[in-house]
Amino acid sequence: MKSITKNIFSSVLSLMLLMGLPAISSAQSGTTAPGPSAKTDVTITLLVPGVCGMCKDRIESTAMDVSGVKKAEWDQKTDSLVVVGSAKMDKQKVADALAKAGYRSDLAKADPKGYSKLPGCCKYDSGAKKE
Repeated sequence: MKSITKNIFSSVLSLMLLMGLPAISSAQSGTTAPGPSAKTDVTITLLVPGVCGMCKDRIESTAMDVSGVKKAEWDQKTDSLVVVGSAKMDKQKVADALAKAGYRSDLAKADPKGYSKLPGCCKYDSGAKKE
């Protein structure tokens, strides 16, 4: 009887060790779940007039070039640019980059040199109709 109990105990102990081993090894891998002190992304919105799909590409890529920006999505119907980025992202820097590229926003006037370089279909102040 002692032999059977000892074998069961050994089997259960071995099984527990095998089942617990992956948990121990993953705990030692150095990966930790973000805690309350983890930084979260910031979302900003700017009004940026534009006309067409080329505007969309140019506005989004210009915003993406700004430090800290992770995602930029411009809505052609509403002229709204939604930008997601780290806490280091600066809304004014995004607006200034767009201005340099020729697009005004609710925070910055378009640079005349940048605006003059836009394709004709993208010149939103020329009376061009949205596609």
